[in-house]
Amino acid sequence: MKRIAALLLIVSSFVVPASFAAAPVAEAGKLLFVKPVALRGTLGNEQIQLNLRTKAEFEDGIEGDYFVFGTSQKVLLAGEVEGDELFLEESVNGTDVSGQWEGKLSGDAIAGEWQSADGKVSKPFQIRFVRPAAKQGQARAGSQTSR
Repeated sequence: MKRIAALLLIVSSFVVPASFAAAPVAEAGKLLFVKPVALRGTLGNEQIQLNLRTKAEFEDGIEGDYFVFGTSQKVLLAGEVEGDELFLEESVNGTDVSGQWEGKLSGDAIAGEWQSADGKVSKPFQIRFVRPAAKQGQARAGSQTSR
């Protein structure tokens, strides 16, 4: 019995990587949010920042919040990434859907359209992944010393 269990363990070690390598490309977009990330850009004419991360159960999508610069209100976000497509629903009060985001990943940016829950208002959005603060500080320090 122990030999069969050992054999199954050995065989599964060869099978699992092959099936992982064949995982759909749809998982690639999700990998961008494995660690929490910040994105900054515009929603219509407003400057915004989104903070996104994967949900506790990786396959359940992504979650986070966003705010408009100059305001203190955070709006909750939840949704999913499928390939290079981003789908999010927002909630101002934490219960009801107040808007929807549909965008496309391209390099370090996501662009698309936000629409109010009733469909009466829509705004374009464009956001970019923000570099970690330490790297920004190093880049500035390097550019100052080269002057």
